[in-house]
Amino acid sequence: MVELWMTRNLNMYDNIKPNSASLKQKILSFTKECGIRVNGTMKNSMYDLNIIVSFGIKGIKSRSSTVKEVFFKLPQEDQTLICCDGAAKGNPGAAGIGFIGRKSDGSCLGAGSGGLGIATNYVAEVMALVAAGEWAVSKHLLNVIFSLDSKAVIMAFASGKIPGIVRNMWRRILSSLNTIVFRHSYREVNFSADDLAKKGTSLSRGEVILYDGRPTFLGIIEQEDSHYFRFI
Repeated sequence: MVELWMTRNLNMYDNIKPNSASLKQKILSFTKECGIRVNGTMKNSMYDLNIIVSFGIKGIKSRSSTVKEVFFKLPQEDQTLICCDGAAKGNPGAAGIGFIGRKSDGSCLGAGSGGLGIATNYVAEVMALVAAGEWAVSKHLLNVIFSLDSKAVIMAFASGKIPGIVRNMWRRILSSLNTIVFRHSYREVNFSADDLAKKGTSLSRGEVILYDGRPTFLGIIEQEDSHYFRFI
């Protein structure tokens, strides 16, 4: 920007016509000299590589992806697994919730999607857990495993630090269930609830759609004998 401004001043006040080739060379040279000050990392993509080659920059560290296999586990015979998730477009933005109940044999008990209006991702995750708990109570389920990918929400509810907006609702849920287990799951093995939550973002605030059994729009759902991978 400095070089552009100086070139503009020379043209206006000294009537010296700009030389685009010289200006380009100065910018390339200045960028190359300042490349040593770059302390970040690049993703090692072709786009990044083309940029640093064009400017002649060297010595930038690259970040490579690590592939990690993750697993999905069904509940025991006397338990019900409820995978839940929240989504917000924009954080905050149009938010929705989703959950799906699974039995020990892998069958689907039911599912739900709901709209929240404008909310953050954290609020959406909290409301998804509470909605899943209320659904479990309505189905007279007693031993429930709640699976979600938000460690912050799990830590808050497991430690009793319940957000005030849902504290009374969660107390009623606790009084109706015999046992509650929280399980952290990666998004790669929680994609059914994620799809349901994304569907909820298109619903109006307070609108809820409940499904008996497996929703038809879910092409596949998580299976124990399948292999799933995440890139970190």
